[in-house]
Amino acid sequence: MTIKLLDESTISKIAAGEIIENPASIVKELVENSIDAESDNIVIELRGESTNYIKITDNGTGFNEDDLEIAFLRHSTSKLNTIDDLQKIRTLGFRGEALSSIANISKIKLMTKSDSDVAGTSILVENGKIIKKNKIGMPKGTTFIITDIFYNTPVRKKFLKKDKTEINNIIDLVQKIALSNTSVKFTLIKDGKTVLDTNSDSNVINRIYSVLGSEIASSLNAGKFKSETYNIKGYFSNNKLFRSNRDSQYIFINGRYIKNLNISRAIESKYHSLIPLNRYPCFVLYIEIDPSLIDVNIHPKKNEVKISEEKMLLAILSEIVEEVIYPNRSIRNIDIPEEKSVLNVFDMFNEENNDKNEENKENQVIKNNDLSSLNNIYEDSSLYSSTVDKKDNSYREDTSPHNNIDLLNDNEIELYEDFNFINSTTESKIDERLLNTRIVGVVFKTYILLENQKDSICYIVDQHAAHERVNYEKYLNMYLNKNINSQILLKPEIIELNQVEYDRLQNYLEIFQQLGFKIDDFGDNSIVLREVPIIFGMPTYVDFIRDIIDSLDKNITSNYEANLYKIMKKACKASVKSGDKLSNIEIEELIKNLKNCDNPYTCPHGRPTIIEISLSTIAKLFLRE
Repeated sequence: MTIKLLDESTISKIAAGEIIENPASIVKELVENSIDAESDNIVIELRGESTNYIKITDNGTGFNEDDLEIAFLRHSTSKLNTIDDLQKIRTLGFRGEALSSIANISKIKLMTKSDSDVAGTSILVENGKIIKKNKIGMPKGTTFIITDIFYNTPVRKKFLKKDKTEINNIIDLVQKIALSNTSVKFTLIKDGKTVLDTNSDSNVINRIYSVLGSEIASSLNAGKFKSETYNIKGYFSNNKLFRSNRDSQYIFINGRYIKNLNISRAIESKYHSLIPLNRYPCFVLYIEIDPSLIDVNIHPKKNEVKISEEKMLLAILSEIVEEVIYPNRSIRNIDIPEEKSVLNVFDMFNEENNDKNEENKENQVIKNNDLSSLNNIYEDSSLYSSTVDKKDNSYREDTSPHNNIDLLNDNEIELYEDFNFINSTTESKIDERLLNTRIVGVVFKTYILLENQKDSICYIVDQHAAHERVNYEKYLNMYLNKNINSQILLKPEIIELNQVEYDRLQNYLEIFQQLGFKIDDFGDNSIVLREVPIIFGMPTYVDFIRDIIDSLDKNITSNYEANLYKIMKKACKASVKSGDKLSNIEIEELIKNLKNCDNPYTCPHGRPTIIEISLSTIAKLFLRE
């Protein structure tokens, strides 16, 4: 096969594929150029399909007329002179490939004017060549109109996703850029309809509100850190806000949106046991860092960077998140949304009808769909799913109301009325309103009812989840303080391992010793277990060893790096189950211990231990409000 040198046109189209993957890539490159041109007002307009028409207008510095002749050539840029400039680059663009790539796969009309030019200039570009040039009148700034995207590369166009997906990608991209540049006003218009319209506001929360909405903005808590190297501002969700993926995690370094799994995981680790497993916190993170400490030139899309001394940055972020989220935890509450009734204007003057309506309201029977709103709260979130295995649900078989509800008798209530949890001498981490409660009873041998008459609030405590939390923190403190007691097995246990498991265990044998296990080699990929930690109980120690071995899939240097979720599982095993009948003293002790936990609001798996229901919510269910 003969080797041939590709012609310049083919080379340009191949190179364009590295930068321009889809219409969103075009929007990204042009909007970032507008920001680099010191624009404070950028308008993005889309018409028809994502490949039909993209118009981007800014009020930036514009192009000099003389620069237009080389602006669409590869590697033409105003942002770099030598490779050394990369170490101090602060602009979003720098390679000089974007305009060339766009020009080779679409048709471009460019209108621009700089301060130094008397009139503006309009040019048409096809296949990377300027085919027409005119003088026009216009204010300072630049307008790009991109049409017929991928018209000359039909194979690329064929592999685009559905048009709705491509449009959503553009919207998502503009939102991310808008979040990172709060001093710039962004307007996004699709087929004449405004999709996004922000003000130029230096207040970050206002920008988050306008881009991401009130649900996220109202649930974020701010934290910051500043040194000679870093200037960090972060907004992190509380324990009530989370998502099933990382799409609501926004990381910006020097104004550039990036993806960094290490940063995400460092932040997520501080939410362990605060939110459910397999759920992710929401956050918006702004990091200003010395450009010499990062490398932005490792990916064509520039959404990945290499960070020097990344471990130091991760440690700082972990500390910021911990300081922010722990003081802002709260109890989950159930509320019934207000129903807005449509009022006929003529009914306002019909006194007879109004009187009848008031009488009917008193006698109205609650319908099933009036009560369904409470059920929907549980159905919409996996947080409220049962934490109990089916084998623990034997109490459900007995449907007698007397057996399902354990109310305290009059004498027991009198004993509890004088007891106030706030009298405890230990400093509490829990909501003070919960401390001012009395125990009313237990429902279904699972849920402990607490009443706060002063604040008109009722609390429901899941005894299993609460005991999980108490046990987990007890075990975790022993584990981290290296205060684990072991017991000698009367009959040593021989455990057979495969080669991978055996090698891992031998490499990290010291960790097992720190965990309270005494293990000797028994030959032929087998070990003999002689001592086990008391806290994990006798029946499950073999499974626990295998769990730890499975978690040793990376370089672990100490027992602090072992998977803490293995300890959570053990806390589960030792906790009381739903359906276990507790004495009044046990209930009292459980609530007192829960009160003194570092995080009393969720079990180790992130499910709530306590649910709050206000008196007004209960009154709404009975149509009293």
